[in-house]
Amino acid sequence: MIAAGDIARALAELGVEPSDTLFVHSGLKGALRLSGASREEKLATLADGLRDSVRDGLLILPAFTYSFTRDEPFEAATSPSTVGVLTEYFRGLPGVRRTTDPLFSCGVLGELPGPWSERLLTVGDIDCFGPHSIFAMLAEVDAKLLFIGVDFEMCTYVFHVEQQLAVPYRYFKDFPGTVVDGGESTAVSARYYVRDLDSDVVNTFTPLAEDLLASGAARSLRLDRGPRLFVTGARAVSAEIERRIAVNPDYLLRRGHPVAG
Repeated sequence: MIAAGDIARALAELGVEPSDTLFVHSGLKGALRLSGASREEKLATLADGLRDSVRDGLLILPAFTYSFTRDEPFEAATSPSTVGVLTEYFRGLPGVRRTTDPLFSCGVLGELPGPWSERLLTVGDIDCFGPHSIFAMLAEVDAKLLFIGVDFEMCTYVFHVEQQLAVPYRYFKDFPGTVVDGGESTAVSARYYVRDLDSDVVNTFTPLAEDLLASGAARSLRLDRGPRLFVTGARAVSAEIERRIAVNPDYLLRRGHPVAG
């Protein structure tokens, strides 16, 4: 069985340091091999392994809800995460705080650096992938990006880089709504750099993952009969995308795949 210590040791082998900021996209693929008799115990094993790997740093898991896109209020304390069982489990752990972005909130365990606590935990208008977003913080601290049991196609950080580069297949769309935090309701607007659904393109990040591995900017391994781990750095992702898009503007795209409707 895979214990929490096995996960922490594997992450150390992949270059994760105890003082790092670690941003985790996760799935339960291969989770049957995790130590624990119940699903709750297996989730605890995985969460403990992640926490142990950055015991002096910062652990972040997405708790995305996309509430405003469905005209629903976002309640920081209660709106469930919609991006995986582990993310919802982690959100409820003691000491975990949730950022207030009503679309791309995250659970945070550890001390946020400098001004980021106020930026990320205060309710107000938000540019989801802008300079005060959690994704900008990941770039600033050169966070490690971990994918465990999911493909690199889940890399939300790429959207931040696309916004920085002003890619032509995305545009800004504002979503107004209500955030409820500490019993107080606040009207806010969330600005989201959305993909143009009328175009004939969809994102694909598989070539980016392959290029990061080939250059040594990413590393990967599989736990014994368990999930695969893929680790890279935020700044390495930014640099690789910027370099590749300068040569091929379609680097992150598949064309000829129109979206129905």
